[in-house]
Amino acid sequence: MYSCKSLITTENEVAANEKRLSICLRSNGFSFSEITSSGILLTFGEAEGEHSSSMTETMNSLKAFFASISIRPLGYASMQLVVISDASTWVPNELYSAAANRQYLKFVGCDTTSILAAPCKELASTAVFAADDALTTAFKVALPGLSVVNQHLRLTAPAICARSQEHPMLLVHWRETAIDFAAYRDGRYLCGNTIVCSNDNEVLFHTVELIKTYNLDTPGLELLLCGDIDRNRFSLLRPYAPQTTLFTGTHSSYLNPSFKSLHTYRNALIL
Repeated sequence: MYSCKSLITTENEVAANEKRLSICLRSNGFSFSEITSSGILLTFGEAEGEHSSSMTETMNSLKAFFASISIRPLGYASMQLVVISDASTWVPNELYSAAANRQYLKFVGCDTTSILAAPCKELASTAVFAADDALTTAFKVALPGLSVVNQHLRLTAPAICARSQEHPMLLVHWRETAIDFAAYRDGRYLCGNTIVCSNDNEVLFHTVELIKTYNLDTPGLELLLCGDIDRNRFSLLRPYAPQTTLFTGTHSSYLNPSFKSLHTYRNALIL
């Protein structure tokens, strides 16, 4: 069963078809948000609990959890589940074949049979990534209409691409054992991947290496940080870019002042 660890919500009369529901899968539960089509953050919450190995139990737990917090996950403009995956790759649509998914991941050193794929319209490509197929299927059955993506699809972020017309940008999503990065320049998403890191100094090394490899080292470079960032980690990376900021997702505002206490940069993948 899932229990509510935290919840900030907003009294509103926004119709479901004017909102999107985003969920980020975690090892011990999930986080979720509701945001309007105009970018107003209405709800953020965290569910805590072990994922059941039974698809039926997971589906029932999800339904019971959302009912307990008065969220009826029907009729949304969109619903998305973000899966954090250490193994992924991009395949151009003209070359993509679902039958070759396992082979695509073999090319990046991952040999697994639990694989998902999701299209990215902006890149005319398909993201292929390792994921728990049974668990994500349980979410999709419990929440009809839910699409499943990985973190790199979220980090293609059209809004950041647009900003990169003015100057190069490198987004670093810092996790406990890895960093997810996305590089942008001239209004384009250049690349994105995951690098496993054992300590903070490795993150620093790879960040500087990425800046140099993709020729982002210009007076206008902006480094965007999100995820497991604290003061020490921010200070560690700050000297290596002319401008270093926290990335807080693509929402634009909120109505409930309680959101001031929410570290939005830690949950940028669903905001």
